[in-house]
Amino acid sequence: MEYFIEVIIPLSLDRTYTYSVSSKQNKDISIGCRVIVPFGKSKSYTAIVSKKNLEAPIYYSTKRIDCILDTSPVVNHLQLKFWQWISEYYQAAIGDVYRTAIPSAFLLESEMEISKNNFPKNLASLSDDEFLIYEALSISNLSVKEISGIIQKKHVLKILKEMLSKGYVKIDYNINEKYKPKRKRYIRLSEFYQSSDKIKVLLDSLVNAPKQLNFLNVFLNKNTNGKKWEDSVSLINRTNSDSSILRRLLDKDVLEETFKEEIRKLYNFKALSKKKLLSTSQNKALKKIKKGFLKKEVILFHGVTGSGKTEIYIQLIESELEKNKQILYLLPEISLTPQMVKRLQEKFGSKVAVYHSKFSIHERKEVWDQVLKNGSLSKIIIGTRSSIFLPFKDLGLIIIDEEHEYSYKQFDPSPRYNARDSAIILAGLYSSKVLLGSATPSIESYTNAIKSKYGLVNLNERYGGIELPEIKIVDLKEAYDKSLMKGFFSHTMLHEISKTLNAGKQIILFQNRRGYSPILECIACGSSPSCEQCDVTLTYHQFSANLKCHYCGYEKKMIKTCDSCGMGHFQTKGIGTQQVQEQIEELFPGVGVSRMDWDSTRGKWDFDKLISSFSKQETKILVGTQMVVKGLDFNNVHLVGVLNADQLFNFPDFRSNERAFQMLCQVSGRSGRKNKRGKVVIQTYQKTHHVIKAVSENNYESIFKTELNDRKLFNYPPYLKLIRIILKNKNIEIVKNASDWVYNILKHYFPGEILGPSYPYVIRVRNYYHMQILIKIEKKFSRKKTHQILKKCIESFHSIGKYRNTRVNIDVDPY
Repeated sequence: MEYFIEVIIPLSLDRTYTYSVSSKQNKDISIGCRVIVPFGKSKSYTAIVSKKNLEAPIYYSTKRIDCILDTSPVVNHLQLKFWQWISEYYQAAIGDVYRTAIPSAFLLESEMEISKNNFPKNLASLSDDEFLIYEALSISNLSVKEISGIIQKKHVLKILKEMLSKGYVKIDYNINEKYKPKRKRYIRLSEFYQSSDKIKVLLDSLVNAPKQLNFLNVFLNKNTNGKKWEDSVSLINRTNSDSSILRRLLDKDVLEETFKEEIRKLYNFKALSKKKLLSTSQNKALKKIKKGFLKKEVILFHGVTGSGKTEIYIQLIESELEKNKQILYLLPEISLTPQMVKRLQEKFGSKVAVYHSKFSIHERKEVWDQVLKNGSLSKIIIGTRSSIFLPFKDLGLIIIDEEHEYSYKQFDPSPRYNARDSAIILAGLYSSKVLLGSATPSIESYTNAIKSKYGLVNLNERYGGIELPEIKIVDLKEAYDKSLMKGFFSHTMLHEISKTLNAGKQIILFQNRRGYSPILECIACGSSPSCEQCDVTLTYHQFSANLKCHYCGYEKKMIKTCDSCGMGHFQTKGIGTQQVQEQIEELFPGVGVSRMDWDSTRGKWDFDKLISSFSKQETKILVGTQMVVKGLDFNNVHLVGVLNADQLFNFPDFRSNERAFQMLCQVSGRSGRKNKRGKVVIQTYQKTHHVIKAVSENNYESIFKTELNDRKLFNYPPYLKLIRIILKNKNIEIVKNASDWVYNILKHYFPGEILGPSYPYVIRVRNYYHMQILIKIEKKFSRKKTHQILKKCIESFHSIGKYRNTRVNIDVDPY
């Protein structure tokens, strides 16, 4: 008897597919297990079972699955519900959600392998192409791609099917396993020698091999009779030897080896028994949070920078662990991970695990497996946005640190989800609590708290009674007019830097643009080298002597002559972090300067090394982009310098003032976090701007009220919802016509305001021209109806022949 299951396939497909299984397979399969299914003409994929015991489809015949991969589910039923919500709310294909959610180590793919059938055949009946394939298969088995190359034809499946029907070839599927467990080697003395007499004979026999003799003597000194297994790496270090000596002793059967699989430990800070006492204000805040959780599922914790929010998080985590619950601790940036892991592992030891994209597929799979079985090595997960997809079994608390950060929003590829908002839905599925923490809450979250949708707890003083930093505002126009500038630094900032260095303190300099200079301009004709694929100028990176596009990644060597006029003289305009680093090193020779931006932290451990170096005061000045803004805690930092605040709010986005305030407050908060009040110098051309005024007064309420009034006036969140539709095509005329078509359809369905079609800030990226439409939707308008309208509209759009090559991206709640 045939049974039927429904599966999710990891491709950009917005539906599930039905496959048939045997009676035995149906018993062995559970919802959430992986199965290999054939899909398309020559490939199979790892699908997740979403339903079983279904009726046979009416309108098509089903294929049978290739095999079952799991004896128990790797995805639980709450995850599948969560995936469905993500798919529906963010208008994303369920296959895209699956591919984003699960570590790629789980996504095994199979490839068709063709081999020769060795029974005697009449080769005379073969065509030329078939004969060529048959001869090639006499040497080795081949893939479809390899056969295509041999006969110089793209489409070979028809030929292979014909050969299969005649019995000349066999077709198998090879499953490519991605995950490789870590295997640790252990060594001991071979069983034959494990007695005092035989050891003596053995040592005597090695008199003419002094290095091997020394190795054994040191080994046996701590391992009597050599019976105990010892880690090979530790043994080599202990014997001050190398692997070649070990290999010789293994080859002689003097030693024997074994391998054991073990979990990769990415961080290993020692647990400390010391408990940090909370201040009176912290204790009050903690009690309010616990009391608030009796009435509310979500609480916004608004605590000023340096107020000790993390210590309160630790107390809450401890309470959840006592109930044997799992805790998810979300961070907006990978750069924050090392410091937070250190603090939590010093408190909770091996219970802390880390999950983010810089880790290998093997490391992420091992964390996934630990979380799935609610293992002791992963009770507390510290992670970036993708960690919301982990298979929690008994989730008790989600802490979302720096909840205001737009890094929680995924931009590309689909699904374009917001991890903060999605985590609140996830918590609802598990009946767990959510704590949103920030010194500068998002306007949306603060509005929810004011309206009592969320609870609200405030902590308005720094730990230890330290005052918030003193903020000095430097008017750049006045400083340039009066010749009070040296390079990009005002005399005021340079004076404060000198004072800080002389006092043995450290400095953070904030410039939110990486590279050396955003514009390289020809002095003769004024043109700038542009990206070949995008409508942007290339950024000059001095350290690599390259010109790079920060949109598509295109790069080329620094040009010697202008492409437009042939002259060879250039000037740079604007400043990036590399140029700031260069200038500060010239102004303060001999002072250690490090740089934190995307270019300097590409490697897996680059963040850790950089943060460790600055924490140990091996460097005195840290230059960085917005990475230095987000929650880093350095006790010795006394001064923060902002080179140009204007670039933060001079941006065509309704959130630009809010973000500018958040960034400036957050970076200011890095200063003076222990024992002594810090200083901040902000350079700006707009000294009277309301954002600058609010930052200098640390007045969050002022920004909140001003921005809320503007958004009410112009109809922006939190008063309504936004959906942005982006259309892309390599032909600018097609994308213009396509966007007009979509706009004309949408305006009949949505009663609110629709803006566009318009060009975005950058029109062309990776050779695709972009146009966008912004839909403003009243909150009372049905989410389900919105989804149906957009789905119907896009399906109709793609049915039009001339628009089939036009890509359409839907971004719900764009940031």
